[in-house]
Amino acid sequence: MTEIKEAFILAALFEVLYWIAMVGMSIALAAITVLIFVIGFKFIKDKRRALGAGCIAFSLVAASMIVFMLNRQFFYV
Repeated sequence: MTEIKEAFILAALFEVLYWIAMVGMSIALAAITVLIFVIGFKFIKDKRRALGAGCIAFSLVAASMIVFMLNRQFFYV
């Protein structure tokens, strides 16, 4: 009987750790995307327009992918 309880406790622990990892990864991805977006404007200001436009385009695509991931993982849309 104790083996079953230990299995349930371990399963619950891993579920909590999974959600902590998912939230942490989502926050890290969002922060990096915002930083790349800001760096894109810095590049445009420094007369490196193509690099800045590339950074902004990449960050917009990455942001849309993050939104899709969050909707699928947390909001079940």
